[in-house]
Amino acid sequence: MSRNYVNMPKKRRFGKLIDLLDEVDESGESPATVFLCPPNVREDSDADSGDEDGGGTIDNLNRNLLQADAELVGQEDGSDDEAAESVAPTSHRWGKREVASFLKEREEACPYPQVNFSNKTPVEVLSFFLDDEFYAQLLQETRRYIQWRGKNVQEPSIAELKAVMAILYFSGYHNVPNRRAFWSTDPDLHVEFVSRIISRNRFDDILSVLHFADNQRLDPGDKMAKLRPLFNSMQDKFLRAFQRPPSSTELDVDESMIPYYGRHGCKQFLRGKPIRFGFKAWCLNSPDGYLLTFEVYQGASGTAQRPDYEAAFGKCGSAVKILIDRMPKEMRMDALHIFTDNLFTSLPLMMALKEEGIGHTGTIRQNRLRGCPLSSVAAMKKAPRGDTSVAVETKQGINLVRWKDNSVVTVASTVSSSRTVAEVQRWSRREKKRIKVAQPQMIQDYNCAMGGTDRMDQNIGAYRIAIRQKKFWWCIFCWLLGAAMQNAWLLYRQHHPGENQINFIRAIVRYHLAETTKPPSGRPSSASNQHRVPASIRYDGINHLVVPLAKQGTCANKEGKCKSHPKTACRKCQVPLCVACFVPFHAT
Repeated sequence: MSRNYVNMPKKRRFGKLIDLLDEVDESGESPATVFLCPPNVREDSDADSGDEDGGGTIDNLNRNLLQADAELVGQEDGSDDEAAESVAPTSHRWGKREVASFLKEREEACPYPQVNFSNKTPVEVLSFFLDDEFYAQLLQETRRYIQWRGKNVQEPSIAELKAVMAILYFSGYHNVPNRRAFWSTDPDLHVEFVSRIISRNRFDDILSVLHFADNQRLDPGDKMAKLRPLFNSMQDKFLRAFQRPPSSTELDVDESMIPYYGRHGCKQFLRGKPIRFGFKAWCLNSPDGYLLTFEVYQGASGTAQRPDYEAAFGKCGSAVKILIDRMPKEMRMDALHIFTDNLFTSLPLMMALKEEGIGHTGTIRQNRLRGCPLSSVAAMKKAPRGDTSVAVETKQGINLVRWKDNSVVTVASTVSSSRTVAEVQRWSRREKKRIKVAQPQMIQDYNCAMGGTDRMDQNIGAYRIAIRQKKFWWCIFCWLLGAAMQNAWLLYRQHHPGENQINFIRAIVRYHLAETTKPPSGRPSSASNQHRVPASIRYDGINHLVVPLAKQGTCANKEGKCKSHPKTACRKCQVPLCVACFVPFHAT
């Protein structure tokens, strides 16, 4: 319908649109199902369609940035075609007698081992995530990519990679029109703090070869294969660093949007979201925003990780089970309480989690409550504010409550109570004053624990990395760096309550950029020539091969006082070497 509408003459479009909306009203469908798709891009590319820098903001995009395919995902009101699938029907037994929580017996379980961050500096806390293993993996795959593509780029050192990461974080709070402005000679743009550390061309060269996986061994069924090794490594560190609360562990599962405006099969469009176009990530967070684990959604056509979970709980419900399965067994056995919104919650999922000893509370949609004796939504809308309707699934022990506030909300839980325990204040238009409204325990618990993913999005978005590249995975990589930074800040803040996020980031950036020194410009001296190759590469004894040079060069074996000018070099070290000096140069 939308394509026929777009192709119509302008004079007929308005009348046709009115007819379409009338058809929607008569059929009873949600207006959210009417969507005018942007025109298709004629070039096939998985690169970002905008400029690397200055390509527009989320709220101010030109038409070219939006001329890319996106999978339509509606609001969380039941109109989501992909997420509102119904799970397999199950027989239920309904009653009114409330079921007590089963987590109380588990709150005294032995905690799993935790990392001590009490005496750590900001640099040391972040180094738990961006550690030597991270940089070694990054350097190894970058080196392999340079050799595979035959790029004329000198292999970066660990110090240079740390400087690049610091500049990426620096761009999150020091805004310039584009990344090249850091090295501008104009006094109103020049940033000496960056330009004295690394040259502009060297920075661009390193960004062009950064890689995290072997392109020759990618899983064809995984659309995120280019970042999969990094995902696995970072999620393992996120889980190991998580600090267990003193009582039960409350976590929430929700979706996070990563802005992206190019062409890719995983790109999503979410109506009504602050970030409408981009990649969608399922995230498991603590209430303060700490990210434990995540999975980038690969679209309705993506390969299902667990088809059995999708058949039992639906596509969105399966994401909850997959994220929980990644947690260590000790953590899953320690009074775990999961909160979800109505996109994920279903009775079969709650039953499955309860069988594993995991509590679950979440809002739930009406089409997932077959046969439930709760008062209808239409009847609850006419009830006074604060009115409740309670039901219990006695077979599996699930409490349900439907509560009238500004709107009607339905919450199900295997842990929380439906009894009224508090009063909240609401503005009454009729009485022109604030009135007290009774609130059930289940609603109060949900409001307190839900929202951790939104807090994480707020923390990452406050100082989001501003440097862009035309690679589909770049925005996900920058999002992951932001998640690592905000996780480190939350861990540090537990022992330093007064530390805000910007000061934490600045301390790390200043440390890494202060300890790095840009090599002197011009021709290198003979004394420094032997140090051009890092010792970790020079003496590793792997894949050092003699290759011919187009032009003669000075032999790099200055320790042997060789003064020859060979036309051969080491392919891995990328320095001229004569045949006689090849073995001594690589010997420890």
